[in-house]
Amino acid sequence: MTTAASPIDPITGVLEAFASHDVVAICDGGHGCEQAYAFRISLIRDARFAHMVNDIVVESGNSLYQEMMDRFVAGEDVPEDTLRQAWQNTTQPHDVWDRPVFEGLFREVREVNTSLPKDRQIRILLGDPPIDWSKISSAEDLVEARNAAGDRDSWPVRIIQREVLAKRRRALVIYGGMHLLRKNLYWQAKNQELVNHQFNPLPDGIVSLLQSQGIEVFSVWVPVFVDLATLQADVTSWPTPSLAHIRGTPLGEASFRSYYPHPIFTRHDDGIEEIYVDPIRSPVMQEQFDAILYLGPPTALTWSQLSPTLSSDPEYIKMRSQRLAWAGMGGGG
Repeated sequence: MTTAASPIDPITGVLEAFASHDVVAICDGGHGCEQAYAFRISLIRDARFAHMVNDIVVESGNSLYQEMMDRFVAGEDVPEDTLRQAWQNTTQPHDVWDRPVFEGLFREVREVNTSLPKDRQIRILLGDPPIDWSKISSAEDLVEARNAAGDRDSWPVRIIQREVLAKRRRALVIYGGMHLLRKNLYWQAKNQELVNHQFNPLPDGIVSLLQSQGIEVFSVWVPVFVDLATLQADVTSWPTPSLAHIRGTPLGEASFRSYYPHPIFTRHDDGIEEIYVDPIRSPVMQEQFDAILYLGPPTALTWSQLSPTLSSDPEYIKMRSQRLAWAGMGGGG
């Protein structure tokens, strides 16, 4: 029987999930939504958080710099040019992690830790595989380094197993939503003549890998690009932010494509194909996530941007352009 989803206080809802789960995963909100960031900060600042959660696992940091990040969030002085390597030098050549909301999380955790005893301080675990850009000077070097670094989903799972679960700790995982799927999706091509071609499904993600090992994860999707009122009309009356459990509701029984209508691009027959989630064969939303964090309609959301200082820095521009070129994503110089 389908019943309408109901909003609850989002901080309380997330903390209650930790009462029965050692790992809670929340989408980062489209890699830059400022309202999603504001919620994360409110959650971390809540006095209950540090009593229930030990670690925060993030996509936006290179695990090569874990020791440095441990020192920083513990309150030690770390030079600015050293600190920024953690988010500027990930396996991803683009500038997404250079948006202020990602650096801001590290600084907020450091600030929260100043009021906590050492044994309750929050640790940030950098989840991106280790890669050393100082040893990369060509596209071939980058391919070799990425292959050596390992898969971007299995690597954070290893970190969670070793640094969280083996130590009987609890972790909040903050990653892009497509890393948190429980089940593989099916895809269809934009070109209908190719719709019957076989496209490889996405590899196992963080949540599915953990659950295959018997670790139950409570996961939350953060819709920022679609209007949930098209799925349940009264969503427009909900407070923002709100958390809603979705199983057995219109929000849960909707196609995953209702939440992810965007294309991805895949190489096929020596070309690039634009493909979309197949809404018929793919699992519905409640098979992928337990809850949604509602922040308001897309028109009400704002987005973090690179600082003018950084985006006009010639050395920074040269670095990003070169890395994009090596990755085959444009740029050069």
